[in-house]
Amino acid sequence: MTQLIVLGTRRPDSDDAYGAYVGVAGPLLFGAGGSVTGQYAATDQLAGTDGPKVMLVMDFPDEASIRGVFDSPEYVAAIPDRDAAFESIDVLVAESAG
Repeated sequence: MTQLIVLGTRRPDSDDAYGAYVGVAGPLLFGAGGSVTGQYAATDQLAGTDGPKVMLVMDFPDEASIRGVFDSPEYVAAIPDRDAAFESIDVLVAESAG
């Protein structure tokens, strides 16, 4: 199993862009076999500065499934909405380390 981990901080007043982005990205991610294993909002930061405020973890069958979403023309067309919705966003592919 391969995980997609998204760490981000939303821009204030970005509801329209966020809705447009999620309206495209969500169906693509689920259509590629993704399932949400955790969705979190940071409540405090104990070390570091300016950490992400929202986190999403999804399981996928393999890395190719994730890359297929992010390389698709539909996702690429949604990138301007993603960038308008988030002050910062990191999208990671991960495998179990243990």
